[in-house]
Amino acid sequence: MFREKINEFISVVSKTDDFECLDIMEELIKSASDYVRRVNVLEIGLMVGKYNKDGDEYRKYVDKLDKQKSNAHSGLISNVKIINRLCRNNNLPLIYEGNEEDKIEVADFAKNVVNELFNIQKI
Repeated sequence: MFREKINEFISVVSKTDDFECLDIMEELIKSASDYVRRVNVLEIGLMVGKYNKDGDEYRKYVDKLDKQKSNAHSGLISNVKIINRLCRNNNLPLIYEGNEEDKIEVADFAKNVVNELFNIQKI
């Protein structure tokens, strides 16, 4: 589903002189992957950190990981908005069809994109 939309976007935009838009699509995919990775790093940090870090060190560690996850999420949301605006400008189907302001929906979108692209990879 996402792969087809991404390919359509690339096909249309690559025929224009605006190759920067292709870079923005790449950034969207990278930011979705980065966000999913940051969620995983935070979760394992919570599980393991409480055993190998003392109270204050643990809190600082978790705060750092949470901030990294939040920053990745903000970047993802920005990229979703930019790509959707480019889709509208080029009369293309939106890459993300949900509420751009709903953090949970955008997080689910990231997970779904990463899963879809991972699942179609030939090893």
